[in-house]
Parts: sequence; structure tokens; C-alpha cells
Amino acid sequence: MLASRLRLCDLKLCRRLVRLVAILSCVALWLEPNGAVRAHEFWIEPSSYQPVAGSVVTADLLIGTDFLGSAGIYVPDQIDAFDLISATAGARRKIVGRYGDRPAGKFTVSESGLAIILHQTAPTYLTYSAAEKFDGFAREKGFPEALAQHRQRGLSSDSIRERYQRFAKSLISVNGQTGGTGADGYFGMRLELVAETNPYDKTPPATMTVRLVENGAAKAGAKVTVFTRHSPRHVVHHSFITDSGGRVTFPLETGRDYLVDSVDLLPLDNATEPEGAMWESLWASLVFHVPQR
Repeated sequence: MLASRLRLCDLKLCRRLVRLVAILSCVALWLEPNGAVRAHEFWIEPSSYQPVAGSVVTADLLIGTDFLGSAGIYVPDQIDAFDLISATAGARRKIVGRYGDRPAGKFTVSESGLAIILHQTAPTYLTYSAAEKFDGFAREKGFPEALAQHRQRGLSSDSIRERYQRFAKSLISVNGQTGGTGADGYFGMRLELVAETNPYDKTPPATMTVRLVENGAAKAGAKVTVFTRHSPRHVVHHSFITDSGGRVTFPLETGRDYLVDSVDLLPLDNATEPEGAMWESLWASLVFHVPQR
């Protein structure tokens, strides 16, 4: 009995240590060497964008900048949803791992055609110790007026509490371009990027149209950043503003990986919010590959 209890305590301690390492890793990624806070993107990177049916695919959960990041581990209580969706068969199944797995996701693909890897994090909190750090993040993501609004609300600028949540998707094509059938869709996340072009068509498209949806409605006038990666040392990015239908359209190059990113920043009533958060940020990302012609 005593040995069993000791093993249980050891297991609980290990889980707590893994969770602590995960949290500290996230904090380290958010901080620059001088202590400044940077707005880091979060995305899903599959081991193959065009796997063969029946093969095993892994999915890294990455956080970083300029389409270069560090992989996180599988921590169940930090995940609200982690699913593989078949765009053609309509099947949706959970991706389940073990505590501490890296890559965080591992699954077998079966149906040919477009498939979507979807990940939604649990809400997480961050405190800015200086107003200029919050202002820098807000401006980078398209909200230059946020700090002024914060002060107009009569809130302290010495310690700004934020709640944030991330909503990521990655598009893969099972059986490659011969399986380039199917279409992405809206899957109910609070902020979601929906691909209205299939990048894995037999004839690779020259442009991509992506729609930004918030709470089921098109999000107009929002900043969307598109990162194009040819190699880890060759990444360029451009920013766009969504039209009245929540859409942006941008050119595609073959043989490239793409990360599409958008953020919404919303005020919260810190008097009623359980953790005293003053702001909420919602992060959406979409990743895909355009095959060579």
C-alpha cells in the first residue's frame, strides 16, 4: 500500500514538473533577452503536408516569430481541442497523446483528400509589467489605440493583465495532389481562418483567398499577416486588411510553406473577470504548403 502511494506521488510530481517546464518554456519564448514582450505566432506544423494514406503523421505545436519556432509538449489541461478532420469524409477525431509528448500530436491518416489539423488552447494569462510592452504588442498586431483606450478606462498601466487563447489550423492533403479534393470550412472556433482555396489542387492555384471569422461572422477591417517560407533562412511576410466579407487574397508561389496569422484584441471588465484580466487576445493561424507544379 505504501509503495503504491509513493508511486502515485511520484507520478503526480512528474506531471507537475512537466507542466511547470511547459509554462516556463512559454514564458521564455514570449520574452526577449532585454525582457521586452514580443507577439509570437502559434501554429501547427505537420511532419508531412502530403502524406500517403495509412502513414503516421506527427504534428508539432510551434511558437515563435518569422515562421521559425520551438515545439511545445502535449499538456492535456492546456488543450481545449486537438482534432483531425477529413474535409471529404466529414469525419472528426480527437488527437490524443501522452503527457509530455513531443511532437505533441501523432495520428494515422486514412481518407484521401484534404484534411485539417485543428488545435484550440485553453485560456492562458499574461501580465505586462510596463505599459510600453503592452503598447508594443498591440501596435504590432494592429491596435495602436489600445493603450490610450486602456487609460481612458481608468485602469492602471503599471500591471496590465491579459487573457489569451489560440486557434490554429493546418491543411494537409492525403495522397498528395491526387488527393487534392475537399474544402476547408468553419469549425466553430471563436476566431478562425478559413481557406477558401485548396492549395493542393492538381493545378496549384496562383492566389489564395482566406476568410477571417469571429464568433461565426465575417471579421472585416482586421489585420492579417502572411508569412511565406522557402527555407528557415528565407521567410518574407506581408500584411493585408480583410474586406467587408472578412476576406484577403494573396499570391502564391509553388514549393513554399505559408503561415497566415490574425489577432483580435478585446477589452474585458477586470472587476468581473475571474483572474482580473483587463484585455483578451484571440489568435488565429492557418498553415499550408503549395506543391511544385
